[in-house]
Amino acid sequence: MAFAGKGSDENSSSRVTTSRAAQHVGRRPRSAAPESGARHGHPMTTPDASAELRRVREQLRSMERCLHVGSWELRADGRFGRWSEEASRILGLAPGRAPAGLEDFLALVHAGDRAALARCFEQALRGGAGVDLEHRVLLPDGAIRDVHTRAELHLETAVPARLLGSMLDVTERTQSASAAGRLAERMTATLESITDGFFTVDRDWRFTYLNPEAARLLHRRREDLLGAVVWNEFKEAIGGTSYLEYQRALRENCPVAFEEFYAPLDTWLEVRAYPSAEGLAVHFRDINERKQAALALTRSNRALQLLSRCNEALIRVGDEADLIRRICHIAVEVGGYRMAWVGYAHDDAGRSISVEAHAGNEEGAAYLRSIGLSWSERDAAGRTPAGRAIREGVPLLLEDIAHDASLAPFYAAVEQYGYHGAVYLPLAHEGRPFGLLALYAGVPLTEAGEEISLLQELADNLAFGISNIRVRDERRRIESAVLKVAASVSASTGARFFEQLARNMAEAVGAQSAMVARLLPGAAGAPTEARTVIALQDGARVANFNYALRGSPCEEVLKHKQYVVAAALPREFPDSPMAVLGAEAYGGWRLDNSDGEPLGLLFVLFRDPVKRSDFIVSTLQIFAARAAAELERQDADAHIRDQASLLDKAQDAIVVRSIEHRILFWNKSAERLYGWTAAEALGQPADSLLGDDTAALRAAATTVLRSGDWSGEITRRDKSGKALTVEVRWTLLNDDAGRPKAILSIDTDISQRKADEREIRHLAFYDALTGLPNRLLMLDRLRHAMALGGRGRRTGALLYIDLDNFKTLNETLGHDRGDLLLRQVAARLLAAVDEGDTVARFGGDEFLVMLENLSAHTEEAAARTRSVGETILAALNRPFLLDDYEHFSTSSIGATLFDNEQGTVGELLKRADLAMYQAKAAGRNTMRFFDPEMQTAVLRRAGLEADLRQAMPLGEFRLHYQPQLRSDGRVTGAEALLRWTHPQRGPVSPAVFIPLAEDSGLILPLGRWVLETACAQLAQWAREPHTAQLSVAVNVSARQLRQPGFADEVLAVLAATGAPPHKLKLELTESLLVDDIEVTIAKMNLLKKSGVGFSLDDFGTGYSSLAYLKRLPLEQLKIDQSFVRDLLSDPNDAAIMCTIVALGQSLGLGVIAEGVETDPQRAFLERHGCHAYQGYLFSRPLAADQFAVFMQGRNCDAGSGSGA
Repeated sequence: MAFAGKGSDENSSSRVTTSRAAQHVGRRPRSAAPESGARHGHPMTTPDASAELRRVREQLRSMERCLHVGSWELRADGRFGRWSEEASRILGLAPGRAPAGLEDFLALVHAGDRAALARCFEQALRGGAGVDLEHRVLLPDGAIRDVHTRAELHLETAVPARLLGSMLDVTERTQSASAAGRLAERMTATLESITDGFFTVDRDWRFTYLNPEAARLLHRRREDLLGAVVWNEFKEAIGGTSYLEYQRALRENCPVAFEEFYAPLDTWLEVRAYPSAEGLAVHFRDINERKQAALALTRSNRALQLLSRCNEALIRVGDEADLIRRICHIAVEVGGYRMAWVGYAHDDAGRSISVEAHAGNEEGAAYLRSIGLSWSERDAAGRTPAGRAIREGVPLLLEDIAHDASLAPFYAAVEQYGYHGAVYLPLAHEGRPFGLLALYAGVPLTEAGEEISLLQELADNLAFGISNIRVRDERRRIESAVLKVAASVSASTGARFFEQLARNMAEAVGAQSAMVARLLPGAAGAPTEARTVIALQDGARVANFNYALRGSPCEEVLKHKQYVVAAALPREFPDSPMAVLGAEAYGGWRLDNSDGEPLGLLFVLFRDPVKRSDFIVSTLQIFAARAAAELERQDADAHIRDQASLLDKAQDAIVVRSIEHRILFWNKSAERLYGWTAAEALGQPADSLLGDDTAALRAAATTVLRSGDWSGEITRRDKSGKALTVEVRWTLLNDDAGRPKAILSIDTDISQRKADEREIRHLAFYDALTGLPNRLLMLDRLRHAMALGGRGRRTGALLYIDLDNFKTLNETLGHDRGDLLLRQVAARLLAAVDEGDTVARFGGDEFLVMLENLSAHTEEAAARTRSVGETILAALNRPFLLDDYEHFSTSSIGATLFDNEQGTVGELLKRADLAMYQAKAAGRNTMRFFDPEMQTAVLRRAGLEADLRQAMPLGEFRLHYQPQLRSDGRVTGAEALLRWTHPQRGPVSPAVFIPLAEDSGLILPLGRWVLETACAQLAQWAREPHTAQLSVAVNVSARQLRQPGFADEVLAVLAATGAPPHKLKLELTESLLVDDIEVTIAKMNLLKKSGVGFSLDDFGTGYSSLAYLKRLPLEQLKIDQSFVRDLLSDPNDAAIMCTIVALGQSLGLGVIAEGVETDPQRAFLERHGCHAYQGYLFSRPLAADQFAVFMQGRNCDAGSGSGA
C-alpha cells in the first residue's frame, strides 16, 4: 500500500514536535471489527470480565471527551481496527462515521501536510520512529483545523503489529501562538520606529534588545551592545541614580521612574523601567531642552530674588567693604553660586585686579589672590574672562570654565574647587569699569538672556551703590579736610604753621608721611633740588633735608602740577629718597605763588597702595593753596627785610613803630588797608590810630622785646570805622649796638579769610535751607546739655517733631514748595520756644527742639515740655501760604526728659523717636511722652524678630492641616496652617509672629517655604488612592502676591514638587482688593489657566468691591469665624452669613464656613445653604501624620472640594 499522498507539497510547513507524548488509549471505530478477544485468538471473556471491560471503555470515552483527545488503532494492512468518537468529532465527521483505512484518513489531511504525515506513518509501520506531528485537516464544511497526531508501533507476542495513536485538537493554541507572533512582530516594528529609546536586559544585566533610538541616545552601535553587560559598557553609571533605581526595580519587583543627568553623554534623561521574569524593560528619552527651559526659568527667578536681596543690602549697608562682602554672601546663599568675589581694577603698571571681598570657597579665594589677576591686554592673566570683562565693559558668561582656553593654566584648580560655569559682571561708574563681580557655579551654565540682564542690573546697582558711598565718604573727607585747613589757617606762621598743616594733611588723606618743601634755584635757573620746610613721618618730625628732584616723583609734580603714584613707588622711582622711606604710594601738588611761578611742593607718602587718587588730589589742592600762600608770605617777609627800598611795594601793610609805639614808617599797602595816608599816620600813636587794645598791645610788646618776634590776630578799625581782622607779625629791629630800636610790623588783612572760615563753619554746623543748627551741631549741644544737667541737677527735654504727610506735598506740589514749607516751619518753631532753647533740623522733614534748664522735679519739667509741645502743635496747625497756595499741615511730636543719668545721646534720640512714632500711631497731630513699657515692647519685638529669622534655618516651623468637610461628612481637603514652636518660648501664636514676618519682610521666604511644604504634601496625597482627591488651601499674604515673580514662583513650586495644580487653592484676603487690583487680577488669571484655584478668606471683614469681586477668578468665599461664632445669638451675624451664601450662589461661587465648633452652628449653616465647613467641631489642625490617621476609614470626595 502506498502511504504518500499524490500531489503533496514536500516544502510545506508541517509542524513536527520533538517531544514524545504519552500514549493515548482509544476505542475501536464503528466500522472496525467488534472489540473482542476472540479476534486475536484470545479465549473468550467471562460475563463479569465483559462488564468490567465495558465499564473501562466508557470511562475512556469520557476521558477523551474531557481532554478533547481522539484515539485509534491502525493495523499493518492499513485498516483502522479501532476509531474513537472524539477522533471523528475532531475531523468533523458525523457521529458513528470513521475512515476505513489510512488512505481515507490522509485524504482528510491538508494537501500541504499530507506527504509529511504519510512518511511518518510509513516509517512507524516499518519499525522506525513513532508519529509525532502537528498538521492541518480539512473539515467537511471547508474549515481547516490544526491537529497534533501521535502514534507508536505496538508489538505483542502472538498479536500482529499495529500502530496505537491519538489525535489532539490544537487549533486554539496554534491560533493564539500565531496571533502572539504577529503581535510580537508589530511590537518590534513599533519599537523600531518610536522616537524614544527602548532596551531590555536579562537578569544578568546583558542587553537583549535595543531599538535604533536607544543606540542613538547612548551613542553606541546596537551590535556592540547586544549581549554585553550594561555596567561593563557604562561604568560611569555605577553608583548613580540609574544604577540604584534599576537594582531596586528588580529587587522589589516594582516599576521605577526617574530623571538623571548622565555626564558622559552630557544629557538629561527621563527613564522608566519595568521588571519582568526575564529581566528589565527600559524606556527613556532625551529631556535636555525641557530641563534647560526649566533651569532657565529657575535661574531667572533665582537671579530676580538675588537682585531683590542685593537691592535691600544696597539700601541698608552704608560701608563699602561691608556692602561688597554682603553682596558676595547673598550671591552664594540666595543665588546658589559656589563662590562669589568682587575685584577692583588698578591703574598701576601691571593693571592689577585686587580681590576685595568674597564668599564661598575660602581656599579658592586665597588661590585667586595668589595668581596675580590683571586686566592688561598685554598680560596673559589680563586676557582671562575677568580681565576682558573689565577691559570691554560687558558681562561674560562661561558655560564651562574648562572649555575656555585662556583659563587652561588654572584647570587643575577649577577641578579641585568644583567650579563649572562662571559669570563675570563689570562694575562701572559713568561708563568706565572700575572692577567686577564674579560668580562661580558648581554646574555648567547655559546662555540665558533674562538671567544675564538681571545679573548685570545687579552689578550696575552695586556699582551705583559703591559710587554713592564713595561720593558720600569723599564729601565727608573733604568737609573734614576743609575744617582742618580752617584750623591750620588759624595757627601761627612759620614752622609751627607748617607742622600743623602737615599733620592735618596726613590725617585727612590717611598718609604715614607728609612733607612741604621749598624749591632751591639751580645753576641754570631751573630748580634741581628742594629742601623740606617740614617733614613728618608717623606723626614725628624728621630733620629737614635736601634732595634731588631728578628721578623722583617730585620732578613729575613740577611738570604736571599734580602727580599720584597709586602703587609700586620703589619700582617706578628706584632712586628716589621716598623709596628709601618705605613708601609704596605717593601724592604731590606743586606750590605756586600768586604769579603762577613754582615756589615749592607738598606731598604725602603711603606704605600701602591707594585706591582713590582723585580724592587725594582734591584734598591736597585744599592744603596747597594755604601752604603756597605761607611760602609766598615768607618770601615776601625776607624780601622786605633784605631790600628795605622795596618795602613800599609790598602787598601787605608794612608799618615800623618805635619802641614807644609811634608810627615811623607807613607803606602804600598800609594806606590802602587802613585808609590814612603816610602823612596822616607818621608820628601818631599806633594804639589810638588803629584802635589797638592797650592791654593786648602791652603783652605783645613784652613778647617781642623778650623773644624778638610776635605774631597774632588783632581786630582793628580803619579810618572809616569799619572793623578789620588783621594778622600781625612783629619783628624786633636792633641798632648796631644790639639795642632795641624799632618794631617792624607786617599786617595782612585776613577779614575775607575769617569770613570764609565762618562760612565754612556755618556750612559744617548749620542747615543750608532753614539756617537752623544741623544734626552735627545738635548732637554736640545735646551732649553738652546732658553734661551740664548732671552737674547742675537740672532737667532737659528733647522733642522729636515729624511733619505728617510731607512726602505727599513734595510729590504733588513739588520740592520748591516743600522747601518753602520747611523754612516756614523752622520760623514758627523758633517763635514757639524761648531764646535759650535749641531748634534744629535733623534731616528731611524732622526737627528737634531741646529745652534746657527745666525744673529738677519731673512733674514740673514734663508740664513745661507739654506746654511747649502744645504751642508747637498749634503753631504748625495754622495754614501755611506757599506762594499762591494755602497748605494745612500737622505734626507728630515725641518727647522725653533727660539728665546726666539718661545714658547716651543715641539712647535719648531713640526714646524721642519711639515716642514720636507712638504719636503717629495715635492718629497724628498729637504729642506723646516716651513710655518705658513701649521700649520694653520694642525690645521684646526685636528679640522675637531675631528668633524668627533663625526659626527657618533651625527647622522650627511645621505645617498643620485642618480638614474641610461637606455636610455629608466627606473630607474634601485641608487648610495648611503654619505653626512655630520655639525651644525656649514654646508654641508662638501665629497672631503674634505672622504680622512680625509681614513687617520685617520675612513673610516672603516664609511664604515660599509654606507653599513648597504644602505642595510636597499635596503631591504625596495625590499618589495615595484614599487621599488622591484632597485639595490643599494655602494662605497668601498681600506682600507675596505683589512680588513681580509670584505667579512664576507658584508654577515653579508646583513643577518641582509634582503637585497637581487643580488641587491647590490659594486663599487671599480682602485687603488685596485695595491696591493694584488690575495687576492682582492678571496674576490670578495666569495661575487660573494652570489649574490653580482661589478662595477669598475672611470674607465680609474688610474691603470688598462687588465690581472687582465679579472680575476675580474665584472659586470660593470663606465666611469668617467672627460671623460663625455668634450667628445663633446675634441676628446681624446670621444676616451677614445668609447674605454671603446668597452672594456666593448668585456669582456661582462655593461657600465654606470656618470656625464651626458646635453642631447647632453646622445645622444652622446647612439649613441656610452653606454645605462646607471647617472647625474644631470636626478636627483641630493636625500634623501630616495625624491627618493620615484622621483620614483612615473616611471616603474622600470625588469633587473639587470647593463647597456649595
